[in-house]
Amino acid sequence: MSDTASANDGVSRRVILNSLASLGAGALLAPGGSALAATRRGRPRIGVNLAGAEFEAIGGRWKWPGAASMNYFLQKGFNIFRIPFLWQRLQPEPGGPLLESALTGLDAMVAAINAAGAVAVLDSHDYGHVNKAIIGTPGSGVTIDDFADFWGRMGERYRQHSLVWYGLMNEPHDMPPQLNLDMQNAAVSAIRSAGARSKVLFSGIAWTGGHSWLSSGNAQVMLGVNDPVGNFGFDIHQYLNRGYGGGVGPVMPGSGSQSLIGVTNWARQNGMKLFVGEFGCGPAPEFMKELTDLLNFITANPDVFVGATYFAGGGTWGRNMASADPVDGVEKPQVILMQHYL
Repeated sequence: MSDTASANDGVSRRVILNSLASLGAGALLAPGGSALAATRRGRPRIGVNLAGAEFEAIGGRWKWPGAASMNYFLQKGFNIFRIPFLWQRLQPEPGGPLLESALTGLDAMVAAINAAGAVAVLDSHDYGHVNKAIIGTPGSGVTIDDFADFWGRMGERYRQHSLVWYGLMNEPHDMPPQLNLDMQNAAVSAIRSAGARSKVLFSGIAWTGGHSWLSSGNAQVMLGVNDPVGNFGFDIHQYLNRGYGGGVGPVMPGSGSQSLIGVTNWARQNGMKLFVGEFGCGPAPEFMKELTDLLNFITANPDVFVGATYFAGGGTWGRNMASADPVDGVEKPQVILMQHYL
């Protein structure tokens, strides 16, 4: 590592140590104990998204996330990985067979992740839309039954893998909430019919924002989830910048400690589980404070939260400061901080 990289790493670690000094200062709903003690009691899984297969690549070429990035996080002890992909990359023809040449890379990732005792979350990263139209409407060219067929085939493929979870749809938006629920209920029915029994994750409309779960109407509609084996949770997303859309700034003060209070109370009152499928921020000190508060909050409520995955690793974001991948051997402050919650 160069002298410059070493100096930057030292600055990053000082930022983290300053942030850790405030552990326990956030608004916590669980009674008593520090955030780290809560982690030991319930241990929500902490990990990253391994992005890449969800991108619209130029010329139609794409690739799975790099093995080097996956191994980097595995070696650090991260124990859950969300793997985004576009549905039609794995099943080009609705109702047709899965594309074996595409699934080879996914199979290899799942095998490596599961061998380490970590969870692989399969994420259909399509926003509730195909061909720029809502799934299940004439303009999309696909039906709810087509969507269910895809997930039934995926459930059959991975049904022996207890550490494979099914993220049914990434960030549905601009669609009727009941249609969104019907689409995902059909997918779960197909997964269960295929013999898969591991966890499925439902997403709400309005980009499945945790901060807007109550105001968006998801709190009412998503009570209609129907999983025949009852092994499900809700994938919510929570970024820490103004507007909650992700990126490096400006920061939203209080986003780490306050944004998930409403949805957490809702989940506890209704006996539901939550998974923060995407969260992220820049490396500036004001973001690190919010990230500390968010991780405090998640780990202090282990009766509700089953895990959380930062967006994103995978080797595809280059030098983007909100990514989790190191640059020139220098670890990101966000990753250094997250390691304290493993």
